[in-house]
Amino acid sequence: MNVELFDERLTERLGDPRFDEVLDAVPGLACANNLALLNAAASLLEPGESYVEVGSYRGTSLIAAQLGNEGDFVGIDNFSMGDGSREQLERNLERFGARASILEGDAFDVLRSGALEGRRIGVSYYDGPHGYEEQLEGMRLAEPYLADTALVIVDDTDWEQVERAVNDYLPRQPRVRELYRVEGKDRGRPEWWEGMVVLAWS
Repeated sequence: MNVELFDERLTERLGDPRFDEVLDAVPGLACANNLALLNAAASLLEPGESYVEVGSYRGTSLIAAQLGNEGDFVGIDNFSMGDGSREQLERNLERFGARASILEGDAFDVLRSGALEGRRIGVSYYDGPHGYEEQLEGMRLAEPYLADTALVIVDDTDWEQVERAVNDYLPRQPRVRELYRVEGKDRGRPEWWEGMVVLAWS
């Protein structure tokens, strides 16, 4: 994966009405810009690489990541949030012609279980439990499956405990560097929801 193309791909996608259309049909905890970012990342997947997200909820991000992209897409969720359910997620995916492997269960149990064996993650998107330790653990548990070069994306980075976890992770893991960081509505950028960070793994 050529992570240096990320900025260019993101710029191409910002303002694309397709992401507003996804949000209109499948409301999620995001803005169109967040969906464009995930789509830009997934556009960089190389053959044999996977996009894996923790926290799929209704499928908004999983659908958006796939628009116009090819690859192996995986969603991990225990469907404990709000009105989310596997049935609803699968209906929404089908509505947009999106296909994904759904791994149902606690994200940390799934990641520890070997359920991702045989996959090389090119894009890892974490939008699961956002406690400080949970955030760190979510990033660490994905590491064994990451491709030689990959993108690690974290959502809701306006939240103090999430930002602190990412900032503490960076100096402890020499294989990552910060590629892109954008603040969200709590810091004056409501078009980016609660903020995001993209890390490059190599």
